[in-house]
Amino acid sequence: MSKGPSTGETFLSGIRFYRKKNHMTQIDLAEAMGVTQTSVSQWESGRNYPDIKTARRLADYFNTSLDNVLSQRSLEEFEDAERFSLRPGDYIENAETSEEQVLILEQKRLLLRIFEVLSPAARQRVLDRAEAYFEVEQLSAQENLK
Repeated sequence: MSKGPSTGETFLSGIRFYRKKNHMTQIDLAEAMGVTQTSVSQWESGRNYPDIKTARRLADYFNTSLDNVLSQRSLEEFEDAERFSLRPGDYIENAETSEEQVLILEQKRLLLRIFEVLSPAARQRVLDRAEAYFEVEQLSAQENLK
């Protein structure tokens, strides 16, 4: 847990919030996800993040969104998010959205969440790398058309 910037409010990770809400130990969650207890500890402390597939499995396991699982919030904010957030299935039922579209939406939200906490230099490196991947994809598409 960490303290909020100016309020002194205590923040905790979404993974820890949902783990505790489900009366699980770090070892229980590690076994459920097929990872080590050290990995769970690092996710909860913010020293590391789960890969996107594991994050998706965590969200599915806890029946919540990727955003909720990967966020750092106060207990009150988590409780509000639980009351008001849509689950992946809600998008499908309400907007007739495909599973792929839901995954893309959640990936975008995750990228934005990560982007918010990066330094300006790190954000620029992410953008530079993304542009390089985009150029490679465009060249591959052009080669496939030939």
